[in-house]
Amino acid sequence: MIKKILIAVDGSKHSLVSVAYGAAIAKAMDAQVLLYHVVKPYKLPDALRVFAKAEHLATFDPELLRKGAQYLLAGALSEARKAGLKDVEIETDEGPIARSIIDRSKSYKADLIVIGSRGMGDMEGILRGGVSHRVETLAKCPVLVVK
Repeated sequence: MIKKILIAVDGSKHSLVSVAYGAAIAKAMDAQVLLYHVVKPYKLPDALRVFAKAEHLATFDPELLRKGAQYLLAGALSEARKAGLKDVEIETDEGPIARSIIDRSKSYKADLIVIGSRGMGDMEGILRGGVSHRVETLAKCPVLVVK
């Protein structure tokens, strides 16, 4: 019944627990796992970028986020391997977080999405609802929200 599981990883405590839960389910069901991290695009407005350059201030480096994503996924992959999983992939993407998780779960043909209940979100999550809530609302497959 469950052959493919997408586990959303963001480095939070709940996210790491979701890797453990997802790995246990995958092992019991002999399922494939995709450990998936989304980098939220961040674009500094042109006026602020010009100001930062003129004042010799450090600017935002998107490459640093991509490297951080690979580091998070490597740690999650290590935990999945320790749990005995062999069929595990890692992937990072850039875009709106909840929508990217939903879109990737569809293209991956996930039978289950596993996601932490509270992530590394920002004020937007407080005002608009968390990523896990949006994923639950939009997903076409079952979603396990881990606390």
